[in-house]
Amino acid sequence: MVYRLLQRLFSEICPACGLASPGGFCGVCAAELPRVVRACRRCGLAEPVAHCPRKEMAWDVDQVVAPFTYAPPLDHYVHAFKYRNARALGRAFALLLYPSLALLEAVDALVAVPLHRSRLRERGYNQAQEIARALGRALKVPAMTLGIARPVSTPAQAGQGAPERRRSVARAFRVERDLAGLRIAIIDDVVTTGATVNALAVELKAAGATRCAVLAVARAAEPAQRRNV
Repeated sequence: MVYRLLQRLFSEICPACGLASPGGFCGVCAAELPRVVRACRRCGLAEPVAHCPRKEMAWDVDQVVAPFTYAPPLDHYVHAFKYRNARALGRAFALLLYPSLALLEAVDALVAVPLHRSRLRERGYNQAQEIARALGRALKVPAMTLGIARPVSTPAQAGQGAPERRRSVARAFRVERDLAGLRIAIIDDVVTTGATVNALAVELKAAGATRCAVLAVARAAEPAQRRNV
């Protein structure tokens, strides 16, 4: 029922083919986006997972729901969303994610991965917050921003390996609000190594959150799997 309501409210043009769509990507174009098959519930990688990231780093995230693989043609739209001012894709991605919410355990609030103020000023918007805002309206849960920040400016992570990513985001986030007893879903566009969402989960749990899931559009495949996507 909620999905049909979203479709009626958000009639628009498909960002892939340019034809009329009831909401976001049309059915034909959405079917062409690469999906993760048999995802691991904890890390989001396609099973069997050869090198589980939970064995290589502290893993404070309780669940990862990321239905698509970060590969063509989806990577083109994610790049446009982040770097070419394609802000409207936030709602399109939220609509893509909505069917996957059935896999997500109950949440009380959404938290978009925050941007440092310099990156926010450069980009003009937080792409994760655009997704979170649309999902929050649909689910009737708050997309929290106050008291959750990224005061440490970190270098762009593209091209960095997992160890470098972990070091760059360690203590990058600050949570200054009471989250006692709350079940949080962290929202992001892509989960690559998991370093960023885990660094944020550490701070959210320190503020009292009892559970931190991750809801993202895409999951980057591990190297052994990328040859097959």
